[in-house]
Amino acid sequence: MNRAFWRPFILIACTILILGAIALLLPDSDSGFFPIKKMHWFDSLKRLGKPSIDEVLSQKADSLHIETVLTPLEIFQNELAKYEKNQSGSIRIAYFGDSIIEGDLITGRLRHLLQQKYGGTGLGFMPITSISAGFRPTINHTFAKNWEAISFMSNRRQDISLGISGFTFIPRSYYLIEKAIETEIDTLAVTDSTAVEEQPKPEIQRNYVSSPPWVRYRAVDTEGGAAWFDRIRLFYSNASDSSYVLCSLDGNPSQKHHLQRGKGVQMLDLSSGAQVKNVYLEFNAQDPIHVYGVSLDQSNGAYVDSYTIRGFSGMYFNRIWEQSLRDFHKFLDYDLVILHYGVNVSNSKVKDYSYYKKGMSQSVQHIQKALGETPILLISAHDRSIKLEGSYRTSPDIPILVNSQGEIAIENDCAFWNLFSAMGGYNSMVDYVHRNPPLAQKDHTHFNRTGANHIADMLYKNLMDKQ
Repeated sequence: MNRAFWRPFILIACTILILGAIALLLPDSDSGFFPIKKMHWFDSLKRLGKPSIDEVLSQKADSLHIETVLTPLEIFQNELAKYEKNQSGSIRIAYFGDSIIEGDLITGRLRHLLQQKYGGTGLGFMPITSISAGFRPTINHTFAKNWEAISFMSNRRQDISLGISGFTFIPRSYYLIEKAIETEIDTLAVTDSTAVEEQPKPEIQRNYVSSPPWVRYRAVDTEGGAAWFDRIRLFYSNASDSSYVLCSLDGNPSQKHHLQRGKGVQMLDLSSGAQVKNVYLEFNAQDPIHVYGVSLDQSNGAYVDSYTIRGFSGMYFNRIWEQSLRDFHKFLDYDLVILHYGVNVSNSKVKDYSYYKKGMSQSVQHIQKALGETPILLISAHDRSIKLEGSYRTSPDIPILVNSQGEIAIENDCAFWNLFSAMGGYNSMVDYVHRNPPLAQKDHTHFNRTGANHIADMLYKNLMDKQ
């Protein structure tokens, strides 16, 4: 045996094996100076002769592809054509979504584009409080702490209807502090309760205050915002003979307005006839009326109401009672309803979204029953990436979820926009994150404002397809 040959060979082989073992133990890390990527040498050897995970998932996505179907939007497009010809009335869209539209993402840009073409000044419907108020650049929205907010995500007060935004606000002499329970999925959307571990109940503490509940809206002259407010309408219910609101416009002395008694949705016009930049409303902390929000608009032009609820799946829309939807529609007169949900139920291990299809179909049918001929556009879940074999790739369930959403639209005579496909399909979120400038956050789930504007531009083009 030639030792001079074998000794270096054995030394090199041992070195490779030791380095391979060390590489298996090293995790991914990126200090911003020297990134380390986890090696998968032995996995690579196992896959020799087999298709890559990218090939498998990409083929799966293609096999489940449902085309965008916009034919049901003809009613809306006819309304656009009629408005452009007569310039009477208004064009109004109710855009429901989760955190994908939080801070007026997508909706702010869409509102701007529509108002450029059809006119109008104002943001449309605004809630009383919002967890994303500080993130929204289209309006300066501030409010007191002592409001009780009930929403789709609240298990309490199932006996009252939510407002059009998915919230009901009640003025209180206190505010609640509770330790929020963070979950990766919308647990209310899971029909099999055994699939989700029981969550500990949060501790709730009441903190009493001496100041009244209030809300303030200041105009911001920016894209999707408004330089001033023209028509100012307050929506509420459950008022008594003694119920009132104090209203101050542009810092002038507050005027006391008595509210109309009744349980149905009521509207109070607070407009002064002048252009207003600052609206301040104050309520009685001892009067538990149901306050829904304020509409800031004009009698003509185009408006996009941004109804966002973080973590919401889009199901159980019956929390907004049918009569309440009808009442709001009577005042706001919607020409189109957009439902943009899905990512909050996304789970890479799920292979069957029939439960979501059933629940979301019930939401669609509930809205259709209340709003009659008003067309509905379902926007699919966008691409969402998770780490698979050390790299970000489309979550395997996303094509399945998008396919189910397409079936919901088709079976309920709704329009459908396949956003997953419009982005570029499989692994498009990875591309969005790494574009220059980036279009999405590094969590590979949420768009940044540049990306949201890009999505809004694509949506606007689809809405205007026949214009």
